Amino acid sequence: MGKTGYDYAPSSKTLPPVVGPGEFVFSVTGLDHGHIFGQTNGLIDAGGTLKYVYDADPKKVEDFLGRYPRAKAVDSLDAILADDETVCVASASVPCDRAPLGVMALRAGKHYFTDKSPFTTLDQLAEVKQVVAETGKRYMCYFSERLHNESSMKATEMIRDGAVGDVLQVINLAPHRMSKDARPAWFFEKEKYGGILTDIGSHQFEQFLAFTGATDGTVNFARVANFTAPDKPGLEDFGEASLT
Repeated sequence: MGKTGYDYAPSSKTLPPVVGPGEFVFSVTGLDHGHIFGQTNGLIDAGGTLKYVYDADPKKVEDFLGRYPRAKAVDSLDAILADDETVCVASASVPCDRAPLGVMALRAGKHYFTDKSPFTTLDQLAEVKQVVAETGKRYMCYFSERLHNESSMKATEMIRDGAVGDVLQVINLAPHRMSKDARPAWFFEKEKYGGILTDIGSHQFEQFLAFTGATDGTVNFARVANFTAPDKPGLEDFGEASLT
């Protein structure tokens, strides 16, 4: 992992695959965030078969193929969406583009596996709910802080087994490196990344629900600010929220 944490790519090779070769074929597009490597690792470790990769940036494709040489680069997204063997599309595109891409994948008959956050607006959420109902396909999100983290999954297991009693309150602190000079421009444009609570905070909201066994929650208050980066007015470098 680099100093930014941007290319954090965990693996689960200690666990046995759940499908055999060729049983779950997936393709990858939207290489804007390094989380795509963790997503790809997870699918491969589970037994998935990686087939195609596409991105408009040839350098990103070259880097991806360096890590996954068995993948084949294609010239367009349509080549992936039209492929009969591909049953799932994985992507870590710019956050504001994730839902539109997911809708395209679902309508093409594919399941969709996106990096967090899966949406940046409530309108996107509403549209995805509608398309999921229409197509019967799955719109899945890579909440890596819990789902691809041994300690978090162990905590989930212990809670469900009753080892810690009834969970009455969950407090979650989630500092991240800003790494201002290493981030792409979209990281500092709120309409593109969705704001700090939508982006990074989505990890915590997922954990709140998982650890408490809740399926919904009420936001009591939420606050965001930009304390340290006046040169990046679209950035929120602080966020807090309370839910019940």
